[in-house]
Amino acid sequence: MTGFLPLIVTMAAFLAVHTAISRPRIRDPLIARLGRHWYGAFHGIVSLAGMAAVFWGYYASPYLELWPPLMAFRAVPALLMPLACILTAASFTTPCAGLAGDCLPDGRNPAPAILSITRHPVPWALVLWGAAHLVANGDLAGVLFFGIFLVFGALGVPLVDMRRRRLCGDEASKRFEAASPTMPFAGPGPVDWKGIGWKPVLLGLVLYASLMLTHEWVIGVQPWP
Repeated sequence: MTGFLPLIVTMAAFLAVHTAISRPRIRDPLIARLGRHWYGAFHGIVSLAGMAAVFWGYYASPYLELWPPLMAFRAVPALLMPLACILTAASFTTPCAGLAGDCLPDGRNPAPAILSITRHPVPWALVLWGAAHLVANGDLAGVLFFGIFLVFGALGVPLVDMRRRRLCGDEASKRFEAASPTMPFAGPGPVDWKGIGWKPVLLGLVLYASLMLTHEWVIGVQPWP
């Protein structure tokens, strides 16, 4: 099991650092010092560096099969990743849909665009990515690697809600949560397809196509089943 030590260490370090810089006691002073824009850039750089370290730990791990990588299982990412990419793109094209959890929609529609589907597009994209690749791989390192990001995405749901309530107030946040569901497509009202528009769908599909075309070159695995 010592062969899995680099993966375990890098995953633990990633979670510890990411959690630390997201805590109010550290996050708020950094935002006050750097500004919200530069804090976001800093957070993104730290997250990407941490993910790169975890990737290295994953590829340094030995292969220990838990279930066979059946062709049908390899089709799961191909089916789920377009939705994950569209959710990711929509989080950038819709105000208040990102991971910051520091603002609420200020228009007449309490849950515009992607927020009418879910108020957590990024965590759900991460959950879909982790779950799809966990099923497709079937080895211990893959279960650890993709499983931790699946759990990380799932934990992001309550954490973002808690941050939003702290920054925006309980009453306003509860009104927003009543209009924008946690679970995708579980909202009380109709989906705001007009507000979503074509841009996040197009950007998401371009992102998906880019990942598929570069997957074998970057990851070393052909993504098509």
